[in-house]
Amino acid sequence: MRRSPASGGGVAPGATIRTRGALTGAVGTRTAPSDPVNSAGRPDAAGHDPVGLPPGAVAAVLDTAVAEDPDTAVCPGCGAVLAVVPPLTTDHPGASPSCAGLFDVTVRGLRDEARADLRTAAVLQLARDAYDAQHQVAGQPAAAAAALCLWVTRGLDPVREREVGARLADTAPTALTPPDRWTTTVADVAADLDVVDLPSLVRSWAEAVWRDWHGSHPELCAAADRAQRLPG
Repeated sequence: MRRSPASGGGVAPGATIRTRGALTGAVGTRTAPSDPVNSAGRPDAAGHDPVGLPPGAVAAVLDTAVAEDPDTAVCPGCGAVLAVVPPLTTDHPGASPSCAGLFDVTVRGLRDEARADLRTAAVLQLARDAYDAQHQVAGQPAAAAAALCLWVTRGLDPVREREVGARLADTAPTALTPPDRWTTTVADVAADLDVVDLPSLVRSWAEAVWRDWHGSHPELCAAADRAQRLPG
């Protein structure tokens, strides 16, 4: 997986990195946010798909979005710098339309197979939590980041422990300061799809996001433990 040149494998706030998405080509550059936003809750990412386009049109729009000098915008959550695609809109808190669209394209295959395969469903939930942990809104529970404690540190299965994950909305802290840099974003995942399989990329991405939250690990894991103790 591509890493930024910043020390410690992180991305310094404001640093710009050029990359091109293997899946869409829509990734022009990315940068770490200099003024990152806070954490959102963890509504189902299936409800966060970009709206205003018919099924299948998101990929087509992103595939044709790149020009020699495309207009770009910084995602307020993860800091990815992506081509602006005017038809795209999103209801995902803390994410730009292009970033949410890229996530939708990247995990579409997982979503199509998740109902029939528990392993795929677990990878999809891991991807949703990694993405939501990077796209959060001030004052909302940091439930997605706390979920990564369960999946990455505690080794729980996101599908078998779905009820525990749902209880994080009641136990996760609401006043945490998110990381000021992200090692990996969905732009990196999409850019590496031509050389690495998606489940491996998602696991590495989730682990990287969890490491980036290192300053809040005690609070997040305490919330995860409380969610496990609550009655189902």
